[in-house]
Amino acid sequence: MRKKTIAAFIGIFIFLYILNYLTPLSFGDDYLYAFIWQGNSMFVPLNENAARVSSWHDLVVSQRSLYFTWGGRIVGQFLTQFFVWMGKDIFNVTNAFIGTVLIAEMNWCMNKGKVSMPVRPAMVLWIFFMLWAFAPGFSDVFFWLTAACIYLWPAVLLLFFLLPYVQKYYAFQEKAGKTGVFSIGMFILGVVAGCGNENSVCWVILVLLLFLFLNRKNSDMEKWMLTGIAGLIIGYAILILAPGNLARIYGGHGSDWQNLQILKHHFLILVVVLLFQAFLWYFSLKSVYRLRKDSCWGSVLLKDIFLVQILLVTAFGMSATMLLSPEFPTRSGFPGTVPLVIATGILLRIQKENHIELVQYGAKRILTVLGMLFFLVSASVTIYNFYEKQLHVQKILVAADQLKQSSQKRTLRVQPFRTVSFEENLVSGLHIPNYDLDEDEYNWKNVSFARYYGIQGIRTLKRDKEDR
Repeated sequence: MRKKTIAAFIGIFIFLYILNYLTPLSFGDDYLYAFIWQGNSMFVPLNENAARVSSWHDLVVSQRSLYFTWGGRIVGQFLTQFFVWMGKDIFNVTNAFIGTVLIAEMNWCMNKGKVSMPVRPAMVLWIFFMLWAFAPGFSDVFFWLTAACIYLWPAVLLLFFLLPYVQKYYAFQEKAGKTGVFSIGMFILGVVAGCGNENSVCWVILVLLLFLFLNRKNSDMEKWMLTGIAGLIIGYAILILAPGNLARIYGGHGSDWQNLQILKHHFLILVVVLLFQAFLWYFSLKSVYRLRKDSCWGSVLLKDIFLVQILLVTAFGMSATMLLSPEFPTRSGFPGTVPLVIATGILLRIQKENHIELVQYGAKRILTVLGMLFFLVSASVTIYNFYEKQLHVQKILVAADQLKQSSQKRTLRVQPFRTVSFEENLVSGLHIPNYDLDEDEYNWKNVSFARYYGIQGIRTLKRDKEDR
């Protein structure tokens, strides 16, 4: 079993690494974060004096500017600029590893917070497939450098922080941290995890406060439980109260988020995210209803059922919170997907341990076959498209280098990437990212690319009518 488990993790790591390797730096954010932040909105083109981050001092200066003029996502913004500075090759390996760690953490959460090996290889592969099939913006979150640092890495930190609490929930009488060092470590980890993502940390804080309140008179309460949540609250305050957040809301393109039209758009995105995960929601809600209705299992599995309910509420809350955000990209639905998949995994563990038929054997076989076919087809289409995109970007990089070497003062004109049809993207499982340079050489994306490679400017040629 151990060899099969290791093989499953290695297989997932290799798959993630290949797609990370095939993903070039993204036009726009990745190139923009390569520079010391100038204190403007990211949609304002870089000026000619923009300087690349080339030292730890530059990184610190840039982070200070980001915090006061753009946003408080200290962890994500630091990691983004660090990896762009260090190079894409280092990011490819570490990000594939972090993606694999997330799957391991989710598995441990499903199994009462027990950090142990080996784990069931089938469950490892199942978690990966659930994320592949039902996580909105999977390609952005797992392969795009900026989005991975903003969403994936903070999710890993937050789950790592939560594991001791999950263990304590299932075995409150057992001592998880016996030393003061553990309490200090949980506080520090809480501060770091709290600076991660606005729409996820707030719900985790509410859940932990409820947990502490319900056990306030329990003599087995440990100090680290209090220091941990104190750190998380402080970290979240640092995130939310960042001066850059106000500057971003009132000085950026999303300043009028209260506008009814924007709220309607956000509500539509929320519906799309929930429909994307409809299968998981249907299974989870139906299973919880069945277990609660059964008086026998409802009492035996009280802890599991209550945790599943909390996770489902948290999953919905994390996505619904985005209604209040100035922007709601589909990838913002990823944080809510993690607790939803964990809740579903707990139900599957209940089924296996207690021989409860939540999913009929015949249906399970059919779903397994359909899932394997979906993954093979979608992964093949996605990898092919990523490969095409890499070749396209490599041609642009070669042309930019040649122009720089020639010292010609002219704008580089390049062909746009071919238009990906809706049908092709649908077959890929909606995993094909959509980004390209603009026809306007003064667009912020084009300017950051030109400054990065030291050329006068760059723009794409207009698409043919039939290619639109």
